[in-house]
Amino acid sequence: ADLALLLAILLFTGISWGLTISLATIATSTGIAPMTVAFWAALIGAVVLTGVIMLRGKRVVLDREHITFYAVTGFVGTAFPHALSFWVAMYLPAGNRAIIYALIPMITLGISIVLAIETASLKRFTGIALGLVAMLIMLLPGAHVPLPDELFWTAMTLIIAISYAVENVYVGLRRPDRLDGLTALWGMTTAGALMLVPAILVSGAPVMLPFRLDVAEGAIVLSTLSHLLAYAGLLYMINNGGVVFGSQVSYIVTPAAVVWG
Repeated sequence: ADLALLLAILLFTGISWGLTISLATIATSTGIAPMTVAFWAALIGAVVLTGVIMLRGKRVVLDREHITFYAVTGFVGTAFPHALSFWVAMYLPAGNRAIIYALIPMITLGISIVLAIETASLKRFTGIALGLVAMLIMLLPGAHVPLPDELFWTAMTLIIAISYAVENVYVGLRRPDRLDGLTALWGMTTAGALMLVPAILVSGAPVMLPFRLDVAEGAIVLSTLSHLLAYAGLLYMINNGGVVFGSQVSYIVTPAAVVWG
């Protein structure tokens, strides 16, 4: 794919994803349970994408290979990190979360090298490391040092970053041939929503939103749409630019989250 197009999609994807970090804080600000927020975000996304699939007359393949892909990406890219991120958003400032998300390219590169998907090179490592250093220089002066009771939430944010990195690598390795980005996004979002059904029931969180039509519920809808656009961009970049290139969207997400915040 044309490099200019890939860079434009990288920028757009990062800005869209950065918005979701601030919206996660807003979505949980009025006391709606994090699991409820995660479930509705995934459900709205699944419904929207199902409508788009039907309008475009897309044929959805549901053989073993595709269902496995949907299930794995639905868990590591939607259900698990979604639920955890809305939970963490209640306790850790957006700036601190954004710094940790900047580690995703480093984690992705490390996993890719271990699995021999990418070759280790000083040039590649230096480039990604410089991006991380740039994020730290920009953000650390304005971010407070986590207090002892925030160290747990910092660790949870790192687990979210690892989950997204695992998803990046898995998509690059296991995406079925001829599976287009729209159908892939539909599959992982729908699978994530289905996985969150038993999770919300077990957690005891309310299944229904308050439906007060307030800023929190507006944030859930806007976050879902931004997330879908960002994921579409990520899938395109992984398919056309490679796993490590796509993962570097985190370097756009970080400053975008600060500006949105």
